[in-house]
Amino acid sequence: MADELIEAIRSGKLAAVRAAVKANPEAARHPKYMGAAGRLGSLPVIQLLHRNGSGLNASYKNYCALSNLIQENPHAAADGKAGPERLACLTWLLEQGADPEQLSAWPPARAIIIAAFVGQPEYVKALRKGARIDGFAAAALGDIKLVEKTLCADPDFVRARDHGVLTALQCAAGSRLPGAKTLAVAALLLDAGADVAAETQSWGHPVDAIYFAASSKNLPMFELFLKRGANASSALGPALWNATLDFAAIAIEHGGDPDRAAHEKKPLLNNLICWGQIPQTMWLLAHNASPNIADVENGWTAVHQAASRGNASIMRAVLDAGGDLGRRDKQGRTPIDVARLMGRDKLLALMSAAAH
Repeated sequence: MADELIEAIRSGKLAAVRAAVKANPEAARHPKYMGAAGRLGSLPVIQLLHRNGSGLNASYKNYCALSNLIQENPHAAADGKAGPERLACLTWLLEQGADPEQLSAWPPARAIIIAAFVGQPEYVKALRKGARIDGFAAAALGDIKLVEKTLCADPDFVRARDHGVLTALQCAAGSRLPGAKTLAVAALLLDAGADVAAETQSWGHPVDAIYFAASSKNLPMFELFLKRGANASSALGPALWNATLDFAAIAIEHGGDPDRAAHEKKPLLNNLICWGQIPQTMWLLAHNASPNIADVENGWTAVHQAASRGNASIMRAVLDAGGDLGRRDKQGRTPIDVARLMGRDKLLALMSAAAH
């Protein structure tokens, strides 16, 4: 039933959705279906599910129909302008009781802040009618006058969090709204004592203001944070994962050390190799990242990681950078042992030749 209804929703065929709901109306009330309909911006499907008893504010994996409608892909910018169908869907949801103040998405945020994060002025305009525009929303919208007013009324606002999650500085950094004066807002908040290193949990990982600046690809914001005390080595991770090589170059210019950079509890170089990020790997090696730093969990170096990954160009690059084929992990295995265990036959000849 579950797969059939999801497939019917994704097909956009209302008759198929209607048949699947009729076949099992109780199961169709599960919030994941309303969320799927919201992500697709399908008003007829949302209305059908709602008539069947599905809640508009029901949440599945911390996403509801409203947040899915606004942010089709988690952490991503919107693709072009919001079309009339999606705007009509947003208006209907709000009119029927969808709560714009409900925290949703990752990290959890209110709808108007999510709209700023995806860079959609059309969504922001529609949400202004019912959403609360406070200092946090103002930071995301680049409303410097309201942020100033909020600070005057409460100087501790710079350390506060919206419903215990995002700081105002993070709201400004993550905004993609075109033309918004978020850089000026960020400078104002920093002058007032905002902590550029304050962290928030997202998908179980701590993220800070510089992570949001990299995700929004706001290079002036990213550099501002480096100038105002952000850790340049830690900034290399979000720069290479979420932004472009220009961001990583700026982090290096501000003292970033590739060997002190980590991501997901691994040396950054090892993590990039693990996920097959070839351009970023080559860039980091070209900037003197050591291939011989072991991760804490398994004792794998970048050479072990390259052996597991099986990519010959990465292996040549780590060996050319001085990768040690004799280093052993916590189980006593060398990179050649890992390659053999993983069946990386094409790498074995390359590695054996390099070992001699």
